[in-house]
Amino acid sequence: MRKADDTYELAASDLVGYLNCRHLSALERAVADGALKKPYTSDPLLKTLWARGLLHEQNYVEHQRKIGLEVVGIEGVEVTSTAVAETVAAMEKGVQIIVQGALAHGGWVGRVDILRRVELPSALGDWSYEAVDTKLARETKAGAVLQLCLYSDLIKEVQDFAPEHMSIVVPWSNFVLQRYRFADYAAYFRRVKRELIQSLSRADREPTYPDPNEHCEICNWRAACERRRREDDHLCLVAGISKQQINELTDRGLPTMKTLAAMPLPLD
Repeated sequence: MRKADDTYELAASDLVGYLNCRHLSALERAVADGALKKPYTSDPLLKTLWARGLLHEQNYVEHQRKIGLEVVGIEGVEVTSTAVAETVAAMEKGVQIIVQGALAHGGWVGRVDILRRVELPSALGDWSYEAVDTKLARETKAGAVLQLCLYSDLIKEVQDFAPEHMSIVVPWSNFVLQRYRFADYAAYFRRVKRELIQSLSRADREPTYPDPNEHCEICNWRAACERRRREDDHLCLVAGISKQQINELTDRGLPTMKTLAAMPLPLD
C-alpha cells in the first residue's frame, strides 16, 4: 500500500491482508500515511519459503520452454510505468508466456507470476491471456483466489475481455494447472475489494486489535502484535482458548489473564 496525494495505490497483498486481518490493514494504512514505520524482519523460515517459491516458478517457466513455448520475462519487481508498457507490448505481440507481468489500473497494481496466452479472441487479436500463480501450499486458500481475481480484473482492462479461467500450479502436480472460473468468484472479489476501499475512505479510523490468526505466521508485524498482546495481558495467550470464549469472558468483566486467574469458582 502506497499513498499518492489523497489516494492509495493497492496491490494483491493489501487485498489478502484485509481479508485475513483488519488490524494489518490499519497498520499498513498508517505506514502509507507516514504515521508508522514498517518493521524490518529477518525470518529464516520466510526466506526459505520465498526461495522455494522462486525455484518453483523458475521450474515451471523452464518447463514451458522445454515444450516449445515462447517465454518473455519482465524485469524488476516494482510495478513501474516502464514495466507495465513492456507487459502490454508483449500481450499485444501475442507472446505465449509472460513472466512477472506488470499491470496497473484504477489505483490497483499487480505483478503476475505468469500471463498465459489462450486462443480466445479479445481486443488484442485472436488471443487473450489468463493469470497463472505458482504456489507451494497444498490447499488453495481464499487469499490465493482473491489474488488471482485481482490479476484477472487487471488483465480484463488490457484486453477488454474478462479471462474465463485463472490457475494455480503446485510443485507436485507435474505442472498440471488447477483451474478456477473467474466468474464464480468475481462477486466475492468485488465485495472484499469494495469493503477495503470503503475502510480506507473513512476519515475516522475504525479501532482494530491484533487478534492472532493463521496469517500471523507470514506477517512482518508479528513481533509487534505479539508484544502488544503480552503488554495487554490478553486472553488470547491462554492455551487453546477460542475467540468465542474470549468474548464471553470479556463480557463477564474478565478481559485479562490476571482477572481470569482471580475468577471465583464455581461460575454463576
